[in-house]
Amino acid sequence: MTGPAVTVGMPVYNEKRFIAEAIESVLAQSFTDFELLISDDASTDGTAEICACFAAQDGRVRFVRQDINLGPFLNLKYVTDQARSPLLVWLAQDDKLSPGYLEECLQQINLNPASVLVSTDFKIIDETGNPICTESLETIRAAIPWRVRRAEFFKFPVYSNIFYSFYGMMRTSVCQKMFSELKKPSYMSQIELPVLARLAAVGEISSFARDLRYYRRVGTSLYHTERKLLLAKSRFGRFTIQARHFGRLIADQISVLLCSSLPGAVKLGILSRLAYFYFVRCIVIVAKGKPPER
Repeated sequence: MTGPAVTVGMPVYNEKRFIAEAIESVLAQSFTDFELLISDDASTDGTAEICACFAAQDGRVRFVRQDINLGPFLNLKYVTDQARSPLLVWLAQDDKLSPGYLEECLQQINLNPASVLVSTDFKIIDETGNPICTESLETIRAAIPWRVRRAEFFKFPVYSNIFYSFYGMMRTSVCQKMFSELKKPSYMSQIELPVLARLAAVGEISSFARDLRYYRRVGTSLYHTERKLLLAKSRFGRFTIQARHFGRLIADQISVLLCSSLPGAVKLGILSRLAYFYFVRCIVIVAKGKPPER
């Protein structure tokens, strides 16, 4: 690829409250050889105007305004397909980066040619920016053998925080190929799982112990929006939708594993770990009477 070393892809839609702070966190990076690709999904609240203003002031900002609303999945695919750099980072419109994020991730991913994704830990903040907690991705540290880490990405990780690694630094070519094969999901909740499973099937994923990203929990996030729609349905309706959705996610992860080019012995080892994981999980669900919340 020609162009800068890193593309930061931001799919945005109607979030003028936090968009300037998110953009400023990218422009303040200690590593400066990047492009910030913003795709506005036909916002109506002034978000596009804010983004256009930044693009006019800094040549590293590439701003595209979609004519029609693509939806969150296709907008994320757009910034992935249009990335011009060998490395890619997705940034949600209400999150932000610490100044050393790109520099330190670049150092880590260059340490291992087999890496397709590296992630930092995450500082969780509320809508006003106050800290809530820190999510440490300790189960996928680089020091843990990859054969052990890899199995984590083929589970439905109700008990795990590894889904945060979705927002790590990735090989752009791998992500583009992955999106060319990924079908548009019915729900964006847990979209991290099919993405991470496909990445884990072709290369290594790891984290390192630096909390360099801010993940904002807001009531207007896709997860909360979809959850509110779900809660509006009857108890039976919620159960049916969730069972179908979770079943598809689990089936997808197993399908990705079985169809991968991994050796048969590796697949068998991961399947054994999965069988034990789901057996234990079923016992916990029966004991508690309901599945745990994410």
